[in-house]
Amino acid sequence: MSGFEVKASIRFGLCGAGAFFLSAASAWAAEPQLPLGLLTLCLATLPETRPEQVWASWSLSPVIVLPLVLVTVLYGRGLRVLHKEARPPLAQRALFGAGIACLVVALVSPLCRMAATLAWAHMVQHVLLVAGAPLLLALSRPGRVLFAALPARLRLIAEAVRTDRPASQPYAYLLASFVLYGANIWFWHVPALYQGALLGAGLHVLMIAVLLAVSLLFWHVILETYRMPGPGSGLAAALLFFTFLHTAVLGLLLALSPQVWYPLMALRSAAWGLLPIDDQRLAGLIMWIPMGGVYFATALVIMGRLIAGSSRTPGAAASTGAE
Repeated sequence: MSGFEVKASIRFGLCGAGAFFLSAASAWAAEPQLPLGLLTLCLATLPETRPEQVWASWSLSPVIVLPLVLVTVLYGRGLRVLHKEARPPLAQRALFGAGIACLVVALVSPLCRMAATLAWAHMVQHVLLVAGAPLLLALSRPGRVLFAALPARLRLIAEAVRTDRPASQPYAYLLASFVLYGANIWFWHVPALYQGALLGAGLHVLMIAVLLAVSLLFWHVILETYRMPGPGSGLAAALLFFTFLHTAVLGLLLALSPQVWYPLMALRSAAWGLLPIDDQRLAGLIMWIPMGGVYFATALVIMGRLIAGSSRTPGAAASTGAE
């Protein structure tokens, strides 16, 4: 893996952060002017989504849709600009498409409206935003393609400000992103912030921006560190395991709590015949098992490949010595 690929991946996470933060900044002014219905954000200020309304409950808010379209168009342009030999393999392009599809499911499909009605649907949306889409996008390694899509002048500026970093820098990014990622997940489950993001357009888009941007950075750094030679693979696996543990704790707190954490959701779950506490318990189980399973499975894959690689090394060395 070249240094350019590491920097391109980190730039992709930062570019994603920038795009969504710009959207968040514009939400206060843009959203109140939009007509109610299809073009609105998924807020709890609208009536709850009922079972019979699900498949008609899409959200095409420009604040969300435009950044998704922009990134997709840039990726397509980058593929056209790059020479055939320099284009990523089909598998990576498919992973990028799957990542964008995850974001569409989370932020545009009826799941988005349901997330403003049911705590468990809100948790599914969070799983897609912090573990599903970012992991797929990180696996697709889109940095080089997106960089190639930039206008020539912007590419020159980016090259001019780029500086070489020491080889140990990715480990610093890894530790920092681990702390930031964990704090980010817990932060947005504080009841006041959780409910505030369902009531206010600005805070709602800010939550999406922060969750997605930090998650993109975390998964990119995890995977790029794993791909580097040295002890990075073991450290990446360990931090994924610790992420599994602390998110499991939060999920169990939600699932086992005798009290409802989010009274706003308690007023809306009746439309689905769910008791508020059962809705919350289901949300906690989703965080604990499916979401935690992503971290645990990824850590196992990394450790398995690390062990397989280390077991092959002595044999290769012995063969070389015999020759």
